[in-house]
Amino acid sequence: MNFGEQLKEIRTTKGLTQIELSEKSGVALRTVQRMERNEGKPSLYSMNAIGEVLGTNLTLLYAPDLETETRNIMESTDQQLWAIARKRAKFKRSFGAYSVVIPFLWIIWYITMPGEIRFNVLPWPIWPMLGWGLGLGIQYVNAYVIQVGSLEQREYDKLKKGE
Repeated sequence: MNFGEQLKEIRTTKGLTQIELSEKSGVALRTVQRMERNEGKPSLYSMNAIGEVLGTNLTLLYAPDLETETRNIMESTDQQLWAIARKRAKFKRSFGAYSVVIPFLWIIWYITMPGEIRFNVLPWPIWPMLGWGLGLGIQYVNAYVIQVGSLEQREYDKLKKGE
C-alpha cells in the first residue's frame, strides 16, 4: 500500500471527507487530493498539518527522495529562524515600551513629589524599573543568547550516537 492509499484509509477511518480534512488542517483541498493520488511531493508543513488532524505522524508513512528530504530540512530551518526572529522582535517591542514608559514614570514622580522630601525617600519608580528591567534581561537572553532547538539538537545527537 502506497502513501496516498494509507492516507486515504486513515482519513476515511476517522470519518472525514477530503473537504473536512482540508478545512481542519488548513491545507488546500487540491493538496489533499494530490497527496491521496500520490502526485507530487508533499511538503513537511502539509504532512504535519494533516497528521495533527488525523492524530498520526504522516512523515513515518512517507519515504521521501533526497530532493524532498532536503526541502523538508530547509523548511525546518526556516521555522527555527522564524522562531528566533519572533523572539527578537518581541524583545525589541518590549524594550521600546520600557524606554518610553519608565522615563515617563520618573517624570511623574519628580513632578508630584514635594521638593523637600523628594530625595529623602526611596522613589517609587525604581520598582517598576527594576521588575520590568529584570523581565527584559530574561527576554534578551532568551532571544539572543539561548539558541532555539539547541537543547533538542544536543539530545538528538546523543541518541543518534547511541549514548
